[in-house]
Amino acid sequence: MTAPPARVEVIAVTGIGEVRPGDDVAALLGHAGLRDGDIVVVTSKIVSKAEGRVRHAPDRTSAIEEETERVVARRGDTVISQTRHGFVMAAAGVDASNTEPGTVLLLPEDPDASARRIRAGLG
Repeated sequence: MTAPPARVEVIAVTGIGEVRPGDDVAALLGHAGLRDGDIVVVTSKIVSKAEGRVRHAPDRTSAIEEETERVVARRGDTVISQTRHGFVMAAAGVDASNTEPGTVLLLPEDPDASARRIRAGLG
């Protein structure tokens, strides 16, 4: 007899609103009705906003250069780079989508510490 297939259900958390520097991500997730054993996925963008990793810049170019440890590949304006974290990704993770005009978001300074802090806050 075989076991029934495992089931994974993905549920979006709504009602968080715009995340601002200084916001407590765990507190923002507090109303989500999380249960023991739930897996929580949080975008780096939300963590970056909460941690104030917002940089004023007219475009992403200088921020990408500053966040790049090593260029892995380049094609036209697209840069695949390794960050100081060791991540290999497009544009060194610098994000300008859905941000205030004239700003970009950088990856969290220490993503593992950020994740531990959110986990502890969900307690």
